[in-house]
Amino acid sequence: MEDEQQIRVHLLGNLEVVRTDASIVDPRLWRTSKTMDLLRLLALSNGQVVRTDGLLDKLWPTVSTTRGRASLRTASSQVRRAIGAPCVVRRPDGLVLEGAWVDVQAFTHGARRVQQAVLDARHTDVVELAAGTDELYRGEFHAHDDDSDWARSEREHLFRVRQEMLTEAALAALELRRFREALDFASTAVELDWTAETPHRALMRAHAGLGEIGSALRVFETYRAHLAEELGADPSRQTLDLHLRLLRSSRS
Repeated sequence: MEDEQQIRVHLLGNLEVVRTDASIVDPRLWRTSKTMDLLRLLALSNGQVVRTDGLLDKLWPTVSTTRGRASLRTASSQVRRAIGAPCVVRRPDGLVLEGAWVDVQAFTHGARRVQQAVLDARHTDVVELAAGTDELYRGEFHAHDDDSDWARSEREHLFRVRQEMLTEAALAALELRRFREALDFASTAVELDWTAETPHRALMRAHAGLGEIGSALRVFETYRAHLAEELGADPSRQTLDLHLRLLRSSRS
């Protein structure tokens, strides 16, 4: 059970902070985009101290150290003021966000549990854990400085974690013959990365399991056309063999 005394920080999708009394921080209270990005950086650190020099380099790279430190003090005070709690704590070498539940941390923890279930061949757990974890993914991670290296790196990492988790969930659902769930997981994984071959095969197998051979064949043809047009490549032998088996079954 989550600690009711924790604030809740949602970084996936629009930034949203829920105070311990369940009220939501009005976005206008952050006052500046730098304050919001400071909160994002601290929340991403998973309760670990973020060094002052690292924060200055990311948030105020073009100003003097003295001015940057002053801006950091102002922004950290504004985070505390907006949330109404002493959640940003100063340490000798930096700042740390304390007493906070963060959706990114919950999401990555859930994805790790899914991966362990995959390794243990616990197919039912994979499907159920993935479904619950994916509910946390309200949207991509964004920052005000969205093209910065730190924001882009975090966004791409979370995107890849989600795509891989959904692919594993689709494969587990196929093992359980839960074809509709496999279809849903695989469809989302394909939407996230149309070049990924494993979820395309899972999507084909899910359609086939539902008796939709024509749809399975169309998935293959669309995928092959995209590969040829965009990358000048062909599907792998494994995918071609699956396509051949589906073709034969459609003619029998």
